[in-house]
Amino acid sequence: MTVKDKYLFKLVRLMLIISGLWPLEIPNASKNWQVVFKVYYVVAHMIYLTSPFAFGGALLVDYGVRNAQAAEDFSRMVFVILIVFKLNIIRSQKIENIINLVTSEEINIMKSTDKYVKSTYKAHVAYCTKMVFFIVVFLWAAGLTNMVNGFYELHKWSQITQFTVANETTFKPHIIPFWFPFNKEKYFILAMAYQIWHIYQTLAINSAILALINSVMVFLRANLKILQYDIRNFDSVNAYDIDDGVGSQNFPEKNLKRLILRHQQLIIWVHDLDDSFKSILLLEYCVTSIQLATTLIQIIQLVHIPFNGTFFMHCLLQLFGIAWNANEILLESSTGLLEALYNSNWYNRNKEISFLIYFMMIRCKRPLAMRIGPFGTMNLNAAISRVKLAYTCLSVLKVTTEE
Repeated sequence: MTVKDKYLFKLVRLMLIISGLWPLEIPNASKNWQVVFKVYYVVAHMIYLTSPFAFGGALLVDYGVRNAQAAEDFSRMVFVILIVFKLNIIRSQKIENIINLVTSEEINIMKSTDKYVKSTYKAHVAYCTKMVFFIVVFLWAAGLTNMVNGFYELHKWSQITQFTVANETTFKPHIIPFWFPFNKEKYFILAMAYQIWHIYQTLAINSAILALINSVMVFLRANLKILQYDIRNFDSVNAYDIDDGVGSQNFPEKNLKRLILRHQQLIIWVHDLDDSFKSILLLEYCVTSIQLATTLIQIIQLVHIPFNGTFFMHCLLQLFGIAWNANEILLESSTGLLEALYNSNWYNRNKEISFLIYFMMIRCKRPLAMRIGPFGTMNLNAAISRVKLAYTCLSVLKVTTEE
């Protein structure tokens, strides 16, 4: 293991800590730091959990009066509610166990002396890092653009009011169209602080959750690729550095049985991942079309183009990123493993090895898949169907907002 080795889940855990979704990890730290972190978690998330009500109040105020603004309120409220549901899922014991498991397994892979195994895993780490980077960049670009635009509108308002007499109909612009249970003009600084905190928490939480979901999927795909390599070379020294009995006559058979157990372990991991993340995938699948449609309405009406444009790209990349990784797990667990089994040296071995190969081929006919509840399997076709539905929703919402 070298200093240059990069790990998927070290960065993920850091992002989870920053967003308050993972316990603070400081070696030999005093309990005071843990207490401070727990207070930060409770206060930060209690404040954030109130934001759906603020958007709901704004939606009620704007509906029927400013329908275009009401559509934006609805889109943001749905987005925040989705994050709130994700918070409850990510804080579960199942997700914690998965993170600890994949972290330890990642360390074992990076300790391997097989160059192909390490290079394969490093390639997947680089791919995942770049993909998550682009998704998160558009997310933060949308958030920061929204914040900058809010301060720019406030600056323009201050310039105008210098030369005019303020009256009751002149209101200070806000970053986010929130409703507050108090006079937000009188307590303007408090309202702005709440809005800035909301933006930060949205960016931090959503970034960490996106990084976690995609990293776990890429980790499983990397393990499937490594398993394929081991299967093709089951009768030689493999990626797991098995020293016992390498030169013995029955080594290929023992090694193949070991790989079958490894395959079964991967099946269990995928099922656990599916069981833990299926609610998040279902929420993403159900609300993405509404988010894309309402954002497109804002773009067509030339409302907050920088924010809505970057937010639309984020939603699109987020949807297709998850769909692509889920689709890769499906392909590598079926077609990829079948090809590896067929290309192995099974035809020069005994009947028992041929039987074991045939047994694995039968299992590969049932690909490992990420489900989206009653809507079937998460793959690229599912993502494309969401975009098509978004176009339909856009047509309906556009007619509604124009009335």
